This record gives sequence, structure tokens and C-alpha cells, in this order.
Amino acid sequence: MSTAGGILLLMISLCCWSTGYADGHFDGLAYAYYDATSNRAISSVEDTISMQIRTFSTDGLILVANGTNNYLILELNAGYVRLRLRFRGTSSGEFVIDNGIKISDNIWHRIEFTRDRFFGTLTVDGIKSPHDKRPQSGESDNIIINHIIYVGGVPRGNPAVNDLNVRGNYTGCLRNLAFNGNSVLSNALDGQANYGFVGNIVRGGNCDTVPQQFVAAHLSTEFSSISVSWNIAANYDYSFEFWFRTTDTGSSLELLNLEASNNALVTLNGGTVTLLLISSFTRQSSMRKVNDGSWHLFRLIVSSTEIGCYIDDEFLNITFSQPVTQQQFPQVTIGLKSIRGFVGCVRGVKIDGVVEDIGSVKFTRSGVSLNSCGIQNFCKPFPACYNNASCASTSTSFICTCGANSNYEGSYCETYKYRRNCEEIFIANPSAGTGWYTVDPDGPHGPNLPFVTRCLADSRVATQISNNFELLTTIPAITKNNGPGSYVVDVIYRDGPPSSSMDITIRQAAALVDISQSCSQTVMYRCESAVLLNTPGTPYGWWVSRNDEKIVSWGGAPTNSRRCGCGVTNSCYNRTKMCNCDANEGGRALEDFGALTEKRYLPVKQLRFGYEDVGNNPHAFYSLGKLSCRNRANPSHIVTFTTQKSAIELLNWQPGFNGLIEIAFRSSISNGVLLKNTGRLGTFLALSVQPTMVTLNYNLGQGGSNSILTVRSIGNTLFDDDQWHRIGLSFTLNRVSLRVDNLPEAFNTSQSAHQIARLDIDGPLFVGSDPDPQKRQANGFIGCIGDLYIGDDIQKLDMISSFFTGVRNGCGKACFFLPCQHNTSCTGNYSDFRCNCTNTLWTGRTCEAPKGAHFSGGNVIEYKANRVLNSLPNGIQDISFNFISNATSIKIFDVQASNNQRLQFGLDQGQAYLTVNDARSTLKGFLGDEQSHKVIISPSSNSVSIDGVSNSLVSIPSILNSPTVQIGSSNNDASVSMCVYNVSFVGIPILAHAFSNPRNLSITMMTNANSQNASEATCISGSVKTPAPTVQVITTASRYTATATTASDVLATPPYSGLPAGGIVGIVIGIIILLLIIGFIYVKHANATTGKYATETEHVNNGASVKYNLEKNTVAASNDRKEWFL
Repeated sequence: MSTAGGILLLMISLCCWSTGYADGHFDGLAYAYYDATSNRAISSVEDTISMQIRTFSTDGLILVANGTNNYLILELNAGYVRLRLRFRGTSSGEFVIDNGIKISDNIWHRIEFTRDRFFGTLTVDGIKSPHDKRPQSGESDNIIINHIIYVGGVPRGNPAVNDLNVRGNYTGCLRNLAFNGNSVLSNALDGQANYGFVGNIVRGGNCDTVPQQFVAAHLSTEFSSISVSWNIAANYDYSFEFWFRTTDTGSSLELLNLEASNNALVTLNGGTVTLLLISSFTRQSSMRKVNDGSWHLFRLIVSSTEIGCYIDDEFLNITFSQPVTQQQFPQVTIGLKSIRGFVGCVRGVKIDGVVEDIGSVKFTRSGVSLNSCGIQNFCKPFPACYNNASCASTSTSFICTCGANSNYEGSYCETYKYRRNCEEIFIANPSAGTGWYTVDPDGPHGPNLPFVTRCLADSRVATQISNNFELLTTIPAITKNNGPGSYVVDVIYRDGPPSSSMDITIRQAAALVDISQSCSQTVMYRCESAVLLNTPGTPYGWWVSRNDEKIVSWGGAPTNSRRCGCGVTNSCYNRTKMCNCDANEGGRALEDFGALTEKRYLPVKQLRFGYEDVGNNPHAFYSLGKLSCRNRANPSHIVTFTTQKSAIELLNWQPGFNGLIEIAFRSSISNGVLLKNTGRLGTFLALSVQPTMVTLNYNLGQGGSNSILTVRSIGNTLFDDDQWHRIGLSFTLNRVSLRVDNLPEAFNTSQSAHQIARLDIDGPLFVGSDPDPQKRQANGFIGCIGDLYIGDDIQKLDMISSFFTGVRNGCGKACFFLPCQHNTSCTGNYSDFRCNCTNTLWTGRTCEAPKGAHFSGGNVIEYKANRVLNSLPNGIQDISFNFISNATSIKIFDVQASNNQRLQFGLDQGQAYLTVNDARSTLKGFLGDEQSHKVIISPSSNSVSIDGVSNSLVSIPSILNSPTVQIGSSNNDASVSMCVYNVSFVGIPILAHAFSNPRNLSITMMTNANSQNASEATCISGSVKTPAPTVQVITTASRYTATATTASDVLATPPYSGLPAGGIVGIVIGIIILLLIIGFIYVKHANATTGKYATETEHVNNGASVKYNLEKNTVAASNDRKEWFL
């Protein structure tokens, strides 16, 4: 907003809105208003509502600020305050902010709501209930109130509010109410223009004079009671009514006891009301429950012919067996009369329509507190129970009922009842023994139902599934079983106690296999004159995988190897066969038995067998063992964090959060943040790992202090052992716990007086690092993370990893992702790698570039063969190499054989030539252009190819007779710079030999005038590229180390951060002047060195020159001169 706009708004506020405040008592019918129509509309992106409130009411409308397609509604709901709002153009409907501080206790409370665009906070007595509203597509953060603003209620039938689903009007006191600085209530009571009120609003100094019908009494125990009796009129009809509220869930609780001509008892049974006429034991019960902590109206009506009662608007009545001719004076007891009374609050007692004072001598009270009501519905305002469980509030807490058909358990029904396999069952309950258990391998959201299976509590926990062919079964020797695979066995998996066993589908069994570390299933074939695999002929038996694949192999042998186990160990009865049964001997019983262990094919879906000829009286039996799976498989949806800055940001993780988080990690350098979430009001959670401990730091907010939970490793087991470890977090209303592997759980408990003490999870969840840029570099996690569950939902990190820097799919150290090219070896950890290009043809960080040699001046690489070399296949004797040079006259390649045959290749004024002995031939092309050129000299075809252009010569002699090869020349000018690579001399990689470690004995390095050898380099057109991730500048006086800056570092750091606009302009002008000076010097220097390499003399630092150390990738002080490509 502009300054002028702010001044105008302030002037309007001062002249039109009262700054005084008033208080008033609302009777449930009255309301105040401000007309914001016409030109009085209120438009804002920020809102503030503040007031003080005192009430026994649990429900009621406090304020409605309505506009076209947007609104703000502040109301009481079940004894708590909440705010409902809607933004213009929203597609997501209404947005609700609750606060867990109980309001309905007739004590003054301070309420404040603040909104800054899409972010709102509702505060009660300093306790904030945050909620982070994120903009939806098409929403506007500007709320325009252009209808009437109502306080305390609305007129019924008003079309402007009919669709807002507002609650009944408010009963109680309001004080100092202001909406965006507008004192609506005060202005309305003062009668200012465009303000007003309807009904009876009692205005008082402190709103302490409250009519008796609004004063409550608290029956705090089951022994509390209120009794009263009175004289009735001659017509025998009388009534007794009161408002009550309770959260009591007990049965046969006395609400009201009537002693009169016809005694009656009104009880509460699990929250429903029952009217009992004692004389006839006739009863009627209500349909709705009233133990929700809200106020409900009870009205008893007795006539000469019947007794009836209203519970709110529901009517129960019982007719007397005969009319009453003489009424006894009635006595009514609220609460305990004989057995157990209800615990709750009462107000607004009326006898025959007249308001009575409960505190008067007319009433007898026992265990009753006047003018108070401590009842609180602990099931509101936030969902206290998870997974559709029912919640019942008690006098001090709440109880969650998961339901007979629910798959969840726990105090809040937050925990999925079934574990994924037997291992998890025994981890959760170490005292559990071998027996039948229900497991659900693919979890609550998987496509497969849970099933019963047998768990073995031995040293190696196994989950087993039975089938119908575990006993030896005969294959009938009948004609239809002749031929390969003619006998079909469809496997049926079934498990559970004998009295209640159930079928298990192939998909259910396969889900168990998929989440297990190892699985096996034995197969047996016992035979006499019956072949099995019949290798190498047509197989007569095989098995079918879960995916309907035909597998021609048997237990103990690799899949589809056409072998049995004895064929792998070469121990078959007939050593020429691959299975015992393939010996096909009559009169001798043989068998092939072994385990199938390749998980992706299990479980076995079908077995197929067949006889060659039933006329040979064959016999065969088969069996299939239980599917047995052990341990839990490695996590799924795995990613690797390769730097401490790497992180994945989960924005929309809140919907599935039920207080439970699971995560698996693996690293050899465990020391960093696994998870971090920061709320906007001081709440946070930070899960971190160190080699000997896992730590959870958290703050539930609302003035609470920071808390910490730690699980330490035991014995020699550390968390940086490069093995998978699993962590479980649980956040509930009064308990936070941390579980790591099978180690003892760490937990904190707390008793909160209100539901507000819960984790604010509105911010994003960061995985792998801290969102704070200043902390990320120091405490990010390096290693693997997988199986991240938010509630029951797995987070598919591998599906989004490509959007985040330094995060890779899968789990492995850097070498796992094969960064090194050309089959070079790799070493490293999770964050970095090193490729070993030594003794190869390649160089560079990943050995990606051909290994080249950089020549400056007269240095030479000489290769000397001490024997006659062989030609390549087909008699080829090619010499090939690539070179880059901007020298116009240079000697590049020289070969001289022991039989005096000689070849020389070079440039003369930029023109390529080849000298054969003493005869020079000029070749096509100008090559002194600083570009890469490919040269192939082929004696076998008498040709020289340059960049694919062939030059035919009369004769190029063979040079295989103990040749000496020189690359470079001692006669080259000192200013010459050249890079040569891809050198192959009749297949001999001369440069690989030159830079091998140790250096090949056939190589001699000759220095130039500055005593420099030719150096290993990566050749690119126009320059020599030498990898130097770290640069050290060393002088006699000081040492300075600078780490190379990555592109991401450059992008992350604004170059002109903190500079004023004038400073930036000054820098730009200075750069322009500097460029002009450099350009002038360059032109002058270029004119003096036309046609030559430019050389850079010593770069002096405190009198010492600088040179690259190509082996250590450093720059060190030297008196030598270093040449560079421009």
C-alpha cells in the first residue's frame, strides 16, 4: 500500500469508526450489525479480529463478515472457537482454523485472529493455533466484505447468510470487539450511522451481571446432585426444564429422578437418553447422543394422563395406565438419587416456565460448584482419533474405538494392525512365539488383502506359506500323461489353523516374496524309468513361475539352465546327464531334489510332468515345499544424496500424516540430517544421525520447550556401517517416540490440558538436509534413503529425484553409477569418486577424453622399439594421430627405422608436408589454424589422409624395422605450443606408455630449453584443458588454498548482494574502462606477434612465478615459464 493510501485509510478510520469499546451480553436471539454495502465495502489482504469473550455456551455465532464469493466467520463449536473463511475464486471450498483452548467455562478469554494474505493464525489466551494456507490456482488473497457484518448472530431468513451454514446465535458476553479496527459492537450500541442492533443486548460495565438462566452449576462427580420440590397447580399439569452438557459415556447414569404420583427415571446410556416409567417399567429412548460436550435442552412435561420429555427437539412420552386424579407434589433430583449420577453441567432451570436460581435455598445441592463448568469435549476441535475411529470424550481425556472391523489399533487407532512379515511381528513383540499370525506384505494401501500364515521364531525368522502338494504325490502312469508336460499340477496355496484355513492367491504370496530379503521353495521329483529335464533333448518336466514363465531347470540349479542340482555339482547318477532321473533306469529309484531361490520367479504357480512311454511301467512322485521367506528386503524407492547440500523438498506431505513416519538409511559416513520440518510458529522436528546415535529434536509449540530423544547404538554395531537401518517416529497428543532397528525405544510423555499441543506440520518436509542454507553445508546427509513412509503412504523419492541437485536414483557409492568411462577403474564414497586413467588411453575426471601430450618449445617424447614390429591385420602399417597447433612452422612426427628408412610430418608456413627419406611432398590443406586435425600415414596404401582428405604418394616405405619415433622436435621454436593425442603407431599407444606409472622403458622424455617435459593434457581446439578442482598458490611467504567454485555455487550467490544501485553503476562503468584498456594492449601486442603463439610469462606472486602441477592438479611457485593456448 502506498503512503498516501495509508494516510487516507487512517483518516477514514478516524472520522468514521469509533475507537471506543463496549461490552454486552447476548441472549441467544439478539445481534448487532454494520452495513458494509454500497461504498462502505472493506477490501483487505490483511485482517485482524480481536475481542474478549465470556460464556457458558458451547456453540454460537460470534461474527460474520460476508462478501461476494468470500467471507470470514468466527464461531463457537463444541466449546472451542474456530474461524471459517473462503477466498474469492477458490476451487477448494471453505478453509477452517481451529483452536484447542476451551472457551465455555464462563471465564474471560482473549481471542485474536490475524491474516496476512494466505496465512492465518487464531490465538486464544496467547495460545496460537497455526495453519499454513497455500494459494490455489485462481484464488485471490484480497477479501472484499460488501454485505452486512453481523456480531452475535444473524437474522433468520436472510438470503445473504442462508448458504453459509452458520450456527445458532451467541449467548454470552463480548467485550472490546474490533474487526480491522472497526468497533462494530460499540458503534452499534452507540447508535452510529450504518450500525445497529436487534433484540436485547444488555450493556454493562464488566458484563458481570448475568441473568440466572445463563449461570451454570457443575456436578463434578457421580455423587453430585441438585434437588428441588414445589407445589403444583390444581390442573395437575407441571413442567421442569434445564440445559445440561456432559461427555460422560457410562451406562445407567441418572440424569433426572422424579418422585410424584407416577415416579419416573431419566438415564443416560452411552450418551442416549432413556425415559423409564417405574410403575409399569415402560421405557422410551432417544435416537441421538447428547454426550458431545455441547448444551442440550431437557424439558419434562407431566399431565394427568402421561409423562413426556423433550431432548432438544426430540420428544419421548409414556401414557399412564390410568389417569391421575390427585397429583402428589413432585420432587426432582438432577444427578445422583440412588446409584450413580451423571457428571456434567446444568443451567437455565425453569419450573413451570419460571426461571429459578439454582443457588437459592429452594434447591438442595451436594457436590455442586456454582457459576462454573469444567466440562470439556476432548474429541474436539481436532480429530483426536485416526482412520475413521470413533472418539468418546471422558472427564479428563478421550477414548478411541477402532471398531471390530478396523485394521488399525493403538491408543488413537493410528497403527496398522498387520505387519508385513514375521520379522516385523517379532520385532514389535519380542515375546511372541511360533504360531499363526496375520500379515499384509504390501501394506494397508496395497491391492492384496492380509492373510494368515505361520511364523517360526527360530534364530532365522521365517514367514512360511503352505500349499496342497507338500506330501509326495503319485503321477498316474496312464496314457493321457504321455508326452512332455502332459500332467499339469496347479498349485493352491492355503494356510491358517486347520479349522479356519484360507486360500492365499499367487499375488498375495508374490507380495511376501517381494518384501523379503530371501525366499526359497523346494521341489522333489522321485522317479523310476521317468525322465525329468531330458537335457539336451525335449524336457518332460518343468515348472511355471508366478508370471506364467516356463522354467526348464530344477532345484539347486540356475534358472533355465536345463540342469538339476546334481548337474551343477557334476554328481548325477549318470555323469553324462544333468539330472539323476534323466538316467532313465528301470528298477532303480532315483530322485532330484533342491531349492528354488530366485525371488523374481517365486512362488511356483504350476508343475508340469510327463512320461516318455507308460508302456515301460514308469513310476514318478513329486512334492513342492512351503514357500519360506526370511528377513525384510532392502528398502524401495531409494535415492542417494551425494553432497551435504543435496535435499528433496516434499511440499504436499501433510494429508497422509497420521503421526507416524518411517525411514530407512544407509551410509558409511553417517553424520547429517535425515528429515527436517519447521513450522511457522516455532515448532519443528529434526531427525539426524551420527555414527553412534540417532537423534530426534522437536518442539510441539504453544510455549513448550525444545525436546530431544536419542537412541544409541549397542556394542560394535554403528550407524555408519554401510548397512540399512530403519527408524520409526510416532507423534501423538501426549507421547512422542523414536525407534531404531531392534534397539530399545526412546519416548517422552506429556499431559496437555488442551488439544493444541500438536505438531505444526504446515511447512514442507526436507529429506536429506536442513532447509537453512547456512546449516545445509555443514549437516547434510550423504548416503542412501528409502522406504520413507508418511503414515501409511510411501514417498516415491526416486520419481522426483531428478528435480533436485546432487540426488540420484538407487543406492550406491558414487562408483555404483559408473561415472568412469572406457572401462577405467573407480574408487570413492557416497559423495565423490576418482577414476584411474593411469596406463590407459584416456584422461579427464571420468577418463572421458583421449590422453594427449602438451608440447611447448623443443620438448620431445621418444619411443624406441628394440625389435622388428609386426604389421596390423591385413598387412596394415598405419601411423595415426590428432594434433592442435597455431604454429605455422613446426615438426610434429618423426620416424626412423634401423634400415635408414625415415618419415617426417610437419607444417611449413601452415602447409602440411611428409618427408620420405629426403624427398618432401606437400599435402593438401592449411593446418596452422588452432583446430584439431586427424592424420593417418599409411605405408601399405602409399597415402596420407588429413581430416579424411587423401593424399596419394609414389611410395611410403615400411618403417617396422626397430624404429625410433619422436613426437615434437628439439628444433621447434621456443614459442611453439602443440597438443597431440590419439597417437597409434602400428597399434602401439605411445602416449599411454609415456604417461604410464611407472613409465615404460621404451619411452624417453626430452626437455625443452626451460627443462620442461611434455605434459599430459586434454586437447581441445584453441586450448589445453587440464582438470584442476583444487588450486593451491604457494609462495615463500604464504600459502593460499582456493577450492574451485561450481556452477551451482555461482548461481546461488548473487554477485552484487548488498550493493546499492549507485555502487552497481560504478562497477559497470569501471568494467567498461578496464575492457577498453585491455583491448588497446591486446591489439598492440597482437600486431607484434602476428603468426606466432602468444605466450604468457611468469605469473608472479611475491616474486615467484606459478605453474600447474598436472599430477597433483595444483599450481606451485617456479622459475619456469608456462605456455598457454589463447
